[in-house]
Amino acid sequence: MNTLTKRITIALSIILLLNFLSNVQTFATSKIEGKSDYDHKARTEYSVNDVIAFIYQWFAAFDHQKEIDYYLKHIAEPVDMNFPDFPIKSKDDFKRWYKSVEDNIIWNSHALRNIQVSGNEKDAWKASYDVEWKAIDKENQHIEMIIHQDVELIRKGDILEIAHHKAYMKDLNHQNTHLSALMKAAGNGNAKLVKDLIDKGANIFTLDPITGTSVVHFAAQGGNVDVMKILVDNGAEAIINLQAASNSFSPLMVATWYQNPEMIKYLLSMDHINVNLKDQFGRTASQFPVPDNRKTSLHPIDQEIVNIYKEYDSKYKEYMSEKFEQDGITPKNLPEDVKAIVAHKASYKGNPEIMEMIVKHRDFDKIKDAQGPTNGYTPLHDAIWHGNTKTAKILINAGVNTSIKAWDGLTPLELAKKKGYQEIIELFTTK
Repeated sequence: MNTLTKRITIALSIILLLNFLSNVQTFATSKIEGKSDYDHKARTEYSVNDVIAFIYQWFAAFDHQKEIDYYLKHIAEPVDMNFPDFPIKSKDDFKRWYKSVEDNIIWNSHALRNIQVSGNEKDAWKASYDVEWKAIDKENQHIEMIIHQDVELIRKGDILEIAHHKAYMKDLNHQNTHLSALMKAAGNGNAKLVKDLIDKGANIFTLDPITGTSVVHFAAQGGNVDVMKILVDNGAEAIINLQAASNSFSPLMVATWYQNPEMIKYLLSMDHINVNLKDQFGRTASQFPVPDNRKTSLHPIDQEIVNIYKEYDSKYKEYMSEKFEQDGITPKNLPEDVKAIVAHKASYKGNPEIMEMIVKHRDFDKIKDAQGPTNGYTPLHDAIWHGNTKTAKILINAGVNTSIKAWDGLTPLELAKKKGYQEIIELFTTK
C-alpha cells in the first residue's frame, strides 16, 4: 500500500470514529434530557421488584449482622416498629434491640416466604411476608421459628425507609427447640391438650430460656380464656404478674399487645393482678393501645380495650373508697397480706388517684411513715422502688418523713439514686 492510500485509509478511519463518538454523545444527551422513548415514570420510580430487592437486602444484613448504621438509615421517623413482644418507638429503641441481638446470637439466617407487595411510590408500598428464622445463641441453643411481618415502605431520595412494621410469631409449633409442649399448647389455645399435659405432670412454672416468658404469657397471647382458667386452677396465679426478662411484659401486657379483650377482662377480674407494672419502656398495659402512624383514631379492638381499662379503673376507685369507710376500716388498720398497710399497697400499685384519696383521709398522719415488717420500707420507699413518680410526689407533698432508713440502710432519696430515677431525685431538691 503506497503512502497516499495509507493516508486516505487513516483519514476515513478518523472520520468514522468521530461520527461514532458524535452519535454516542447525541444518545447520551438525549438520555440526560429525557428524550428517550422509554416511559419516564417507569425509568425513575421504584417498582415492586425494587421493594422486594430491598426486603431481601434488609434480611441479608441481619444474616451478616451488619453495623447498626445500615439499619438506621432505612428507618423512617417517627419510628413505628414492632418485633414480637418488643415495641420500637425510636432509633434508640432499635439500637437497644439490636444490641441484645449482637450480645446473644452467634449465627442466624432468614428465609423469606410468601412475599406480597402492593401500593406505589406516591402512597407508600405495603408488603407482607413470612420469615423462617434459624439461629444459634451463645449458650449453643438452636432456635427456629416462623415470623410473619407486615411493613409499609416509603421512598426518601434513593433510599427506601420502613415507616411502619409489625411482626408476630406465626406458628408456635416451629419453636420446638426451646418451648415446652405446654407452652405451645397454651399459645395455640388448645385447652384439652393443656389439661392433659398438666394431668401428666407438665411443669407450669418452666420459663422459656430465650425470653424468660412463662406458660401464662403464652396463654395470654393465645387468647383462650379456658386455657388460662385451667392454668390458674393449677397454681399459675402465683406467676400471674411475672414479667419476662426480655421485655418486662406481664401476661396482662401480652394479652393487651395481642388484642385479646376477653383475656384482658378475665385477668383484670383476678384479685392479685397488677395493672401498674411497666415494660422496659416505662409503659403500663393500659397505655399500649395507640393509633397507627398517619391515623388519628384507634382501631375498634383497641378502643374496646381502652374502654375495658377505663371501666376497671372506675370500679377499682369505687371499691377502694368503700373499703376506707365500711365497718370502720381505715388506711391505718386495713388488713393486708404481709401486714403492710394500704398506703404501702397503693405506693406499690402506683395509682396516684388512690394515693390522693389516702393522704386526705383523717388517719393518714398516723400511718404516713409506717415501715413494713419485712423490709422496713415506708410508703414513700415503695413508691420509689417501683418508679412511681406521681405517687412519690403526692407523698412528699403530704409531708411524709423523707429521712427514714429502711432495713437495708437506705433513705428514700438514696434508694432513688440507687435505682437511677432522676425525676424522683429532683422531687427532693424542689420540695
